[in-house]
Amino acid sequence: MMRTSVFIAGLIFLTSHAGFAQNPSGSCDSPTYEKRSKELQEIVKADQDDRQKIPLSQDVISRDIARRMRVGEIFGEGCFKSAADFSAAALVYQHGSVSDHFFQTFIWSKRAVELGDVSQKVLMAWGLDRYLVNLGKKQLFASQFYQFNGGCWCLQPVEESFPDKKRIEYTKHPLADSFKGVDRMNKGTKCPAATECSTPLSASPAGTVPGFW
Repeated sequence: MMRTSVFIAGLIFLTSHAGFAQNPSGSCDSPTYEKRSKELQEIVKADQDDRQKIPLSQDVISRDIARRMRVGEIFGEGCFKSAADFSAAALVYQHGSVSDHFFQTFIWSKRAVELGDVSQKVLMAWGLDRYLVNLGKKQLFASQFYQFNGGCWCLQPVEESFPDKKRIEYTKHPLADSFKGVDRMNKGTKCPAATECSTPLSASPAGTVPGFW
């Protein structure tokens, strides 16, 4: 069966995991940093502006690729310093196309949290969920919803052993809210009460994300 997927938005590992290594020599001097930090905010604004209309066009996808490349270059210069820099980069990579992009979102949003922006905990959750699902594993925070063949919405399978209190800590929502979200999306249809999708995902027990879960 053909499947159409839609992401609803709603680390301890090295940041080189997804192919980037930040220049430790700090080649990003103050004037350069100010320019790059401003550029990161311009990049994330363009990313958000492109998402005002769904579905996305091929032109948007091409611009997404260019944005990710530029973000990677800025990171390589050593020009990520503030929480705002890391959170902007994380959001751009959340709109990536492969699992490493989503893991990079988790890494960078985690750094933003460490630098004081606790609001980025939710982006950590979204990035990690998308990363796990794309690896064929159950999500933790219940942020991934799917619609099969334009029909009913369902919630991607969720790891049963993951504590609900951790979901609330990071997203402010328990698992029950995700099922309510499915019901809202299916409102006015003949779809059954909210359920998990039938996608065969493997378990994501403690130890799946070392240092985090």
